[in-house]
Amino acid sequence: MTLLRIIAIFVLIYLIFRVVTMYVMPWLLRRFIERQRKKFYGDNYSKRKNSRQKKKDHGDEVNVNIKHKRQISSDDIGEYVDYKEIKDKESNKKPKKSK
Repeated sequence: MTLLRIIAIFVLIYLIFRVVTMYVMPWLLRRFIERQRKKFYGDNYSKRKNSRQKKKDHGDEVNVNIKHKRQISSDDIGEYVDYKEIKDKESNKKPKKSK
């Protein structure tokens, strides 16, 4: 008799767990996400969403002006030095074979 009672309790707990995970958890998660969205955007969420859609519908273009960093002039770089490459006599020799 107690074995059947224990099995019935486990089955009941399992079924309650299934119902909670299938129906209650998604509802709680949606509610949490909605609250966080409102907290982040404030009351302007629906307005921002609509304004983005309007821009896409009308094909508006967005121009972004980027401030360029100060360009380096040749005076700031330094002095240019012309050089000539000199080959060593040893570089013309064949490399020694290793054993």
